[in-house]
Amino acid sequence: MHTVEHDVDRPDSDVVAAFKDVPSTIVSDVTGNVGLTMDSGLRPAYDGVEMAGTAVTVNASPGDNLIIHKAITMAEPGDVLVIDCNGYTETGHIGELMCTSCQANDLAGIIIDGAYRDSREIAEMEFPMYGRGVNPQGPLKQDPGSINVTVSCGGVSVDPGDIVVGDDDGVAVIPSEGAEDVLERSREKLDSEDSVREEVLSGEYLYERNGYDELFDDLTIVGPEDSVQ
Repeated sequence: MHTVEHDVDRPDSDVVAAFKDVPSTIVSDVTGNVGLTMDSGLRPAYDGVEMAGTAVTVNASPGDNLIIHKAITMAEPGDVLVIDCNGYTETGHIGELMCTSCQANDLAGIIIDGAYRDSREIAEMEFPMYGRGVNPQGPLKQDPGSINVTVSCGGVSVDPGDIVVGDDDGVAVIPSEGAEDVLERSREKLDSEDSVREEVLSGEYLYERNGYDELFDDLTIVGPEDSVQ
């Protein structure tokens, strides 16, 4: 059984656009570092990728891309397809022509927990693409799937309408509820890091500035003289 939900409760477009200026590392920091950062196995198709958009989620059968084709027709400008293929990398579920269609219709990118193909062409066209691997094997078009349901991608639960931010470091997810608060805290952290950077450039160590020296002093340090002979 499959589910196709056409309506997505999208966040304010200005909020989504503002996240284009926020690195994934900052989003990860202000959302607590864990739970909302996709795992390191999802890598961008090229260096210098920048992506921010609203999630249109897809649950696709491993090795089949029929539901992905359908999702492309439903996505709106600024959307990112977030596709759960259960990490399957023995089929290239998406290729250059599909990415061309996405780019022509102003989609912001694709994240697939699975493999894609035509990697060189996708890199050359600089369409934001993240995947778990690359494989030339073509997909089937016979199994159902679901669109705009909760999916798991890169170890993160993603709902339709969530905001996804990607760059060379990886992908971070911002739940749609509370996105404005995350944006505000991200901007505050960016401003704070600008100030810290000036201090570091003047010669100050983060080790002392951030109190890591006190943390270190509280540890039990074992030296060679304490080893069991």
